[in-house]
Amino acid sequence: MTDDHRPGYSSPPRPHSQWGRATLGLGALSGALILALVALWSGDVPAAFLAGSFLVFSLTSTIIYYVVLEHTGPSAPPFTSATWVTVARGAAVAGLGGFAGFAAAAAGGLEATSWTTATGPGAGLQWAPAILFAVAALLDAVDGWLARRTDSVTDLGARLDLEMDGLVVLVGATVGVLAGVLPLVFLAVAGARYVFVAGLWWRARCGQPTTELPPSHVRRVLGALAMLAIFVALVPTVDTATSRAFAAVVAVPFLANFGRDWLVAAGHLQGNE
Repeated sequence: MTDDHRPGYSSPPRPHSQWGRATLGLGALSGALILALVALWSGDVPAAFLAGSFLVFSLTSTIIYYVVLEHTGPSAPPFTSATWVTVARGAAVAGLGGFAGFAAAAAGGLEATSWTTATGPGAGLQWAPAILFAVAALLDAVDGWLARRTDSVTDLGARLDLEMDGLVVLVGATVGVLAGVLPLVFLAVAGARYVFVAGLWWRARCGQPTTELPPSHVRRVLGALAMLAIFVALVPTVDTATSRAFAAVVAVPFLANFGRDWLVAAGHLQGNE
């Protein structure tokens, strides 16, 4: 996405005001989602779930703050309808973060059961992580389509969308690994982008040059496969051995391509596919 700097942007919004509204919207959607899950938890939502959800909510709000701050200036665009769809993705990820917290508590023996074994009225919990992940992933296509449809494509929206993509994969993979349906190596897939960004920051700090990565069809396909692997693992009807094997197969070319991208960014390799 690129900032089109239309005349409608003559009065740039204040960054703290933008962030405040976005956080309020994110909080309202996250709260509504938790209330919807109360029935599945038989009215007693575990503290570990609430803690995990709040942690991811706080992380998402922080990301929004820095993205908005980065795009402050005379031509700073407002939040568009497409940007609000991206914020809604954050609410789904916050709900998913609740299951990460609950899985961590179950793995540590702080919870006697897991949502993966829920029965009776709470059996819907088995499907909740997969549905939340699917919503967060599929809305990625919606916000882009809406931005183009309404001619409201902005740099701010593009950056926030990119950050949300990374968060969706990170939280989804964490839930899968903690629940035992994804192999541990998949955390490397989830954290690859953050390692890459940290590496670029370090090179810049040390005064070393970096090369911008060219668009890559392979990168997009591997990213889609990583999301598919997480979704498949979170679907309760998929055999764990199958989901772990599929994820391991996806992880190999993904991490190999990540290593290649780093060599290109560091100037050690040509970027042509």
